[in-house]
Amino acid sequence: MKSFRLVIIILVLLCLGLGIFAAVSFTGLQKANSERLTTENTLNSLKDEKAALDKELSEQKKTKLDLEAQLADMKGKVSALQDKAEKLAAMLADEKKAREDAEDQLSSKSRELDETKTNWESEKISRTSLQEQYDKIFKEFSSLQDQLKAVSSDNDNLRRQVEDLQAKKEVELDKIVVKPGVDAEGKVLVVNKEFNFIVVAAGNNKGISPGVVFGVFRDGKLIAKAQVEKVYETMSAANITEGTDIREGDIAKAM
Repeated sequence: MKSFRLVIIILVLLCLGLGIFAAVSFTGLQKANSERLTTENTLNSLKDEKAALDKELSEQKKTKLDLEAQLADMKGKVSALQDKAEKLAAMLADEKKAREDAEDQLSSKSRELDETKTNWESEKISRTSLQEQYDKIFKEFSSLQDQLKAVSSDNDNLRRQVEDLQAKKEVELDKIVVKPGVDAEGKVLVVNKEFNFIVVAAGNNKGISPGVVFGVFRDGKLIAKAQVEKVYETMSAANITEGTDIREGDIAKAM
C-alpha cells in the first residue's frame, strides 16, 4: 500500500514536473515566438528603412548627377561669360585707344588751327601794311606819271625846236643813246602780277631809259627779266618778259 502511494506520489510529482516543464516550455516558446516576431518586425522595419535609405540614396545620386550636370553647365556658361568679358575688355581697350588717338588728333588739329589763325592774322597785318605801302607807292607813281607827262611835253617842244634847227642849218644830229652805267641797279619795290610789271628803284638818276632790259637776281642767281617801259627820276616801271617768281627786295640790274 505504501508502495502504491509512493508510486502515486512519484507520478503526481512527475505530472507536476511535466506540467511545470510544459508550462515553462510553453512560456519559453511563447517568449521565443514573441522575440522572433519582434526580431522579424525589427528586421522588416530595418529592411523598410534600408529600402527607404536606398531609395533616398538613389534620389540623392540622381540629384547629385543633376547638380553635377548643372554645375558643368554653369561652368560652361561662366567660361563663355569670361570669354565674352575678355572680348569686351579688349574692345573697350581698343575703343579707349581709338578715343585717345582721336583726342590727340583733335588736339593736333586744334593747335594747327590756332597756328593757322595766328598766321592768318599775321598775314592780314602784313597785307594791310603792304596795301598801305602799295597805296603810297601808287600815289608816288601817279605823281611821277604827271611829272613824266610834263617832261614828255617839254621833250616834245625841245624835239620840235631841234627839228627846226636841223631844217635851218641842215645839220644832221647823231641820235643820243644813254647807256646805263655800272651802278644801274636797284631793288624791286613793287611786284604787280595782275598787270605783269615791276617797279625798280632806279631811274633817270642811274641812266635808265625806256627799252632797257633788267635782269632780276636773287642770291646772285638770275631768276627773271623785265623791259623798261616808263622811266622816272628815281624809279622805273618795267614789263616782265621772262620768269614769274619775282619778289619785293630782289635786285634788278640793267643788262
